Amino acid sequence: MKGRNNLRLAVEMNGKWIITNFTLREFENSKGWAMVHSSVVTSLQSLRTALSKIVGEEVEIIITDSTRTEEENLRLGKTYGWIEEGGKVSKDSRHLDKYGGIAVDFYARTKANRTIIPSKLVGEVATKFFDFVKSDYEDGHTHADNRNQIN
Repeated sequence: MKGRNNLRLAVEMNGKWIITNFTLREFENSKGWAMVHSSVVTSLQSLRTALSKIVGEEVEIIITDSTRTEEENLRLGKTYGWIEEGGKVSKDSRHLDKYGGIAVDFYARTKANRTIIPSKLVGEVATKFFDFVKSDYEDGHTHADNRNQIN
């Protein structure tokens, strides 16, 4: 559906409302619905700004996974294995909708030439803005969540 969830997200940062570089659509799951906690948007926007300063050019954050249904999490667990059994997916993943949109998987790249920024650097900087960060995945993505922001 053209235009579905194509809303630019706004958050309050430093006492001012800003329109971020993110749209609701970037947080959609396979069913087409989206849920995202405002702290995640704030953290992503702050990360984007910080990385842009570090690399000296504009950076994009490409979201690859956000809030999941139980069915999506089960499919991923069957594909990649459960952490509890040596795999990569938690049965109680912070991506699950019961946590209210506090988790996101992503990678970062320069906007002009789409050069991927190493996940080690992304992870180091992300720890300044998220409660939990894991950035040692083989495919180069970073997982971040604001698990202390659950209301």
